[in-house]
Amino acid sequence: MALIGEEDYTYIYNDLSHPVDFLQAFRTFYRDGLFTDITLQCASGVTFLCHKAVLAACSNYFKAMFTADMKEKSKNQIKLPGLSHTILEALVNYAYTSQIQITERNVQSLLQAADLLQFVSVKKACEQFLVRHVDTVNCIGMHSFAEYHLCSELEKESRRILLSRFEEVWRQEEFLDISCEKLLFILSRENLNVWKEEAAIEPVVKWIAYDVEKRIECIFDLLNCLKIDLNEIYLRSALSLRKKHQLNENKIRSLIYNALNTNPKDISKRPTTAMYVIGGYYWHPLSEVHVWDPLTNAWIQGTDMPDHTRESYGVTSLGPNIYVTGGYRTDNIEALDIVWIYNSETDQWTEGCPMLNARYYHCAVTLGGCVYALGGYRKGAPAQEAEFYDPLKKKWVSIANMIKEYGLCSIALQNKLYLVGGQTAITDCYDLEQNEWSQMAHTMERRMECGAVVMNGCIYVTGGYSYSKGTYLQSIEKYDPELNKWEVVGNLPSAMRSHGCVCVYNV
Repeated sequence: MALIGEEDYTYIYNDLSHPVDFLQAFRTFYRDGLFTDITLQCASGVTFLCHKAVLAACSNYFKAMFTADMKEKSKNQIKLPGLSHTILEALVNYAYTSQIQITERNVQSLLQAADLLQFVSVKKACEQFLVRHVDTVNCIGMHSFAEYHLCSELEKESRRILLSRFEEVWRQEEFLDISCEKLLFILSRENLNVWKEEAAIEPVVKWIAYDVEKRIECIFDLLNCLKIDLNEIYLRSALSLRKKHQLNENKIRSLIYNALNTNPKDISKRPTTAMYVIGGYYWHPLSEVHVWDPLTNAWIQGTDMPDHTRESYGVTSLGPNIYVTGGYRTDNIEALDIVWIYNSETDQWTEGCPMLNARYYHCAVTLGGCVYALGGYRKGAPAQEAEFYDPLKKKWVSIANMIKEYGLCSIALQNKLYLVGGQTAITDCYDLEQNEWSQMAHTMERRMECGAVVMNGCIYVTGGYSYSKGTYLQSIEKYDPELNKWEVVGNLPSAMRSHGCVCVYNV
């Protein structure tokens, strides 16, 4: 019987548990071998009884196989000789459970298999895992792997590390085994981050000396990529007078430097990096994002921070992203756990996962593909808690408590740790190899809560507050470690302290 006046009344019932129950049912069918209609056989001969519909729903490879006019369409067993038992089992289990375990041991094999069988989501998850773990030790291999498997995000991030930290990369073991084509690719990049001839010539010498007989013929193509002033006729003549087996690293180096028409000099300036100044404080909190090109001394402005009523936050960069962590509210000095992330490529802000501990005046730094928040203050007292954020798992994890520092910046350059800023003009330098501290040239100004960043082999300190003068600072100082000298090289858009200052490498 229809209800009076409600002939058009409808009720759409949406069972939220249905997708879970549906997947659970197929998981049970797979476990018990019910209704299966296809068998997959891996390289070792182990077989898996599956359902065509499930495989086709997860993989375009199987969807095409079971629907297109292929010989496998009518077969009840499919052989996959290129896949191991564990990898195929992992992918089949993923199809029935939506979960897969990715580890450093299986990630590359899993990505290769997911790429072959077109498990798109699994391939993307493996790619993100590798992005999280790419570093100077493995970036060359990662870049080649990414190119082969068309992993654009991994290719971009491995290229960013490879080119921006090339002086570290060419000292790694895997550098010696790269092909001439790959080395030509690296040296010919306009944004290769080298700023002295020596920094570019040394990797060429090292690579050729590792296998002189096969590689010496590449020397002219490699040196031409560097665009240095080279007397090629002299070098060809000098090499022709020596037999290949007589050439070692020292002799190759000597011949190259003797062939230079002038003394070693700065390589033509390359647009490799940009300095990002985030927010800060000048009588009130600042929300602007300013970007500085050190080659042109030009400033441009990005999108303002969404949350601009705070100060004394930590700022660090990871790939193209800049993380702004914690700080406190200006009106009540309430420590904050909030995180905002700025993408330097899209000029957009997104809210990140909150920290485990609210904090301000803390240090934010990146290491091993993670963001660390260290120490700081909370409720006017020192906070010793330390934690890191894993961008792959999207969660913060506590680590051991730390000792306290205040008002200065730490920065790493050429395997040395520099302490700058604070209530002193002294520059302290710790040599990791010699295990000793030394004092370097004094800064031009004493800078509390300044910014510090490394670009093109030099340290830049920005802004800060001078207690001796009672003024906010606007100037930018540059430290050249070869000259052990500070000099003023520019100005911030305005005087400020407690701002973020990071270097983002352009790719």
